[in-house]
Amino acid sequence: MPLYQLGLIEATTSIAQGRLSAADYLESCIARTLAVAPSVKPFAYFDASAVRAAKASPGPLAGMPIGFKDIMATRGIPTEMGSAAFEGHVPAQSAWVVDALQGAGALVFGKTVTTEFAWRHPGKTHNPWSLAHTPGGSSSGSAAAVACGCVPAALGTQTVGSVLRPAAYCGVVGYKPSFGITPRTGIHAFSPSLDHVGVFARCVADAAWLASFMTGRDGIDFWGTPAPTPAWPLAQSGPAPRIALLRSTVWQRISPEQQQLVESTAQRLVACGASVTSVELPPSLEALWACVDTLVDVEGGASNAALADAMPQRISPVSLALVERGRKVLAADYFAARQLQQALIRAFAAWLAPFDVALMAPALGEAPVGLANTGDASLCALASLVGAPAIALPAGISGNQLPLGIQLVGRWGNDRGLLEAAIWVEQQLAYRSGFPLP
Repeated sequence: MPLYQLGLIEATTSIAQGRLSAADYLESCIARTLAVAPSVKPFAYFDASAVRAAKASPGPLAGMPIGFKDIMATRGIPTEMGSAAFEGHVPAQSAWVVDALQGAGALVFGKTVTTEFAWRHPGKTHNPWSLAHTPGGSSSGSAAAVACGCVPAALGTQTVGSVLRPAAYCGVVGYKPSFGITPRTGIHAFSPSLDHVGVFARCVADAAWLASFMTGRDGIDFWGTPAPTPAWPLAQSGPAPRIALLRSTVWQRISPEQQQLVESTAQRLVACGASVTSVELPPSLEALWACVDTLVDVEGGASNAALADAMPQRISPVSLALVERGRKVLAADYFAARQLQQALIRAFAAWLAPFDVALMAPALGEAPVGLANTGDASLCALASLVGAPAIALPAGISGNQLPLGIQLVGRWGNDRGLLEAAIWVEQQLAYRSGFPLP
């Protein structure tokens, strides 16, 4: 097996035990990147010689190559936000999450492609399973880089569906922790009431372990929320979870293949001992999509308004339209949406209380054809709006040989419970996507 196919924990364990050198593992990842980058284009910035010359700090992640979404500031390395407005921008200070992972020994392997400002104007990345299809967004390059084997893990962000959806489209694990447990300082802000940092990896344990290094406080972001508790170490085997098989009004828009995968997954988990109850989304929670739209329009528009006014010729029409929509929303409507968000957070917590996790689709189906858009994020909006931890797992393949996934959503703050349930589900399904491209 080529070394680049080792997962994060596999690689670090092998290096620590002397069965593998960090240099050899890094070279395998570099070679893989040079082989696939011309077609898949996962990186906005990658310099093999700089990666080789980088000095890793001692620590549990010593020498591990990690991809960072290109809205995360990296000291001395270009950070262009997927926009011509930031062409050539090189930050003097790294984002908190970058410093945290480098402090644990990780290397900044490259900056992964993002849609402009993590919104909807697509970047150059292709889906590695079929170059004619989108990899999803906005964390396009991070999902594709992990799927290809360029890196064992990468960071992304999610405002509505930008971790869960590309993970599903690219056949990798995508984990969005509870809102407020990872500081966002140094990450280009889009919607402060919805933005999350997330992780892409090849298995649940890898994603959970990497995320544990990013749990903390920086004295700036999330200062009013309870102190987070790292969800590591996890129990690698535990009781079968109580699962809510969730359907909403979006269910009718899901492709037959995706519906069948979710339902057959539920049946498989029942056979393995899980309790699965089919439930409908309560009418009160069906207001979530309009609420998300208002928050995104106002906050996303305000975050990018100064750039849009100063250099409209360097901003995409998609982002310019967002700014204009946000300016048309009345202040009273925005504050009503913020109040509704708080009500929906409480309503979801009460609704999920009898269960350990909810099971649902992460996307409407396989990755859509074309690169003009990054797909529909409707099925990821619930977890983003209420700040609940969520994870996408690869679980099948479509008739077009594209990945299909499932999504598990837990209770806010109970990331450990979500991740342990996800490990149990992963073990029962015993499904791995493999690696696309020769």
